[in-house]
Amino acid sequence: MTCAFADPREWLLEISPTIQAQSWQQSQVYATSSSCWCAYINQICLHAFLDWISTEDFPQASVWYSFPSTPAFWEFVNGTAVLLEGRRIVLIPSEAIDDSELEIPLEWVDIPSWAADYYLAVQVKPDGEWVRIWGYTTHKELKSLAHYDSVDRTYCIDARHLTKDLNAFSLSYQFCRREEMKAAIAPLPQLSTEQAENLVQRLGNGSFRFSRLAVPFRTWGALIENEQWRQRLYQQRQQPQSSQVRVNLSRWLEGIYDNAWEAIETFLRFNSNSLAFNFRGSSGLSVGSIKRAKLIDLGMEIESQKVVLLVAFIPEDSQQVSIRVQLHPANGEYLPINIKLALLLESEEIIQEVQAREQDNYIQLKRFDGEVGEVFSIQVTFDSHQITENFVI
Repeated sequence: MTCAFADPREWLLEISPTIQAQSWQQSQVYATSSSCWCAYINQICLHAFLDWISTEDFPQASVWYSFPSTPAFWEFVNGTAVLLEGRRIVLIPSEAIDDSELEIPLEWVDIPSWAADYYLAVQVKPDGEWVRIWGYTTHKELKSLAHYDSVDRTYCIDARHLTKDLNAFSLSYQFCRREEMKAAIAPLPQLSTEQAENLVQRLGNGSFRFSRLAVPFRTWGALIENEQWRQRLYQQRQQPQSSQVRVNLSRWLEGIYDNAWEAIETFLRFNSNSLAFNFRGSSGLSVGSIKRAKLIDLGMEIESQKVVLLVAFIPEDSQQVSIRVQLHPANGEYLPINIKLALLLESEEIIQEVQAREQDNYIQLKRFDGEVGEVFSIQVTFDSHQITENFVI
């Protein structure tokens, strides 16, 4: 690999076709197209940087987490951490042509054990022929000068606040070893084993394209900061959607139920008159149907966001069944406004969806038919939270 200087203050690093091909092949193990691409640009960025920096001032440069741990990061977060003689830097690659700002995922800044001393802005040419390292900042500068984008959970720092001269980076690293580059970071909560297990099962579902945005950051950060849970979540997301757990409705005819699906009477203890009234048959459920219900916790710590998913399974003949699905509030008279209930085919196409309005005490999908062996999913969505339950008839 060679280094060309279009601008003497920047590092322009070439990538060989062999590294491009290897990086692309290695990136194909990820769960989504976005995580595959994230892994690809991070791998070529990492190869270029380590090859260059180890021949210059830092021969001992190394990846913060070596394989097989590194892939788990790229499933969820853009960026790669490298250790340079006791300090941590994070490479943030982007294929964007616009270099007016640098966007850094919140995880690399506000997870205490992930936070870096320096952050390097890296532009990756789409075909991967070279990477351009064009600026850097420190954790302190980032916390004081960047603005926080709550939608994408990124810190965005204007290019005018970045140091554009990469020669200054080498000098700063050599002569400011004792200077503290990090701002104070608030600790994250400790998750119980039960909480972590529930999160892994929930966020491991392939229906979450961006699992990092599906739960509050402090909950998410506490989960993936733990190497064991991070690896578990990564492995869970590698499973094909078809191999994920499905509720077998035909077994309900034999009186065999999954543990989470309980008799309706279990939920009548909640203080909700509308729940009891609707469950007892006045909301369109056939008298001869087999009914089971499951408590859905959308907000984790927010009690008012617990809802009850009710599924009624109605045999028509030996092969044909009818199904009715309802959503009820668990701890209150009304559902949260704008909560959605949807029916999805195995292809993940939404074919029915209903949304709660103000003072809706339940919502339901239109009754639908199916045959033994058919697969479908029911999805409950509220704000950034989403739960998908998979079924086979």
